[in-house]
Amino acid sequence: MARRRYSSTINPPTNTSSTTSTGIKLAIAGAIFAVGLGVGAALSTLNPTARTVDAIRLDNLAPSRDFCNNYGSSAMVMTTRVYVTLNPFNVFVSQADSVPGCVVLPQNWNLLLQQNAISNNDIQQCRNRMNTFGFTGDLTGKPRVDCVYESKDAQKQLTEGAPPIPKPTP
Repeated sequence: MARRRYSSTINPPTNTSSTTSTGIKLAIAGAIFAVGLGVGAALSTLNPTARTVDAIRLDNLAPSRDFCNNYGSSAMVMTTRVYVTLNPFNVFVSQADSVPGCVVLPQNWNLLLQQNAISNNDIQQCRNRMNTFGFTGDLTGKPRVDCVYESKDAQKQLTEGAPPIPKPTP
């Protein structure tokens, strides 16, 4: 009785060396891709463009930078105008203008007084409203100083409505 041979196309022999080398190549390509993403993200945060604004850049742009960083906080000052017509009733808002500014801590108002940026009358009026001062422009020139109100509700609205930060799993 003759033995039958089975075709090799039905059950081809497995070549484990080519499968393993393909898997290694894919793993290497994936690792290179991940490292590239990481390097790209790191470079974009370390070397921001002129359009990137963060706390460090804002601190550097603040008017009278040393004064602001030592005695207050740098800020973005948004200036806009609101027009209200009564007949017919409409509200129109101009485009906001953003300039760097500084908010001075209340315990440092005397330094603004020494710079002749504010007067004793300004201090009394601002203190009566439980506010502080903010300014734009250089203190050695003619800064624009305003009595500003600190909205404690704004921080609460931003932080309370946010979803909780996920904790890492061990």
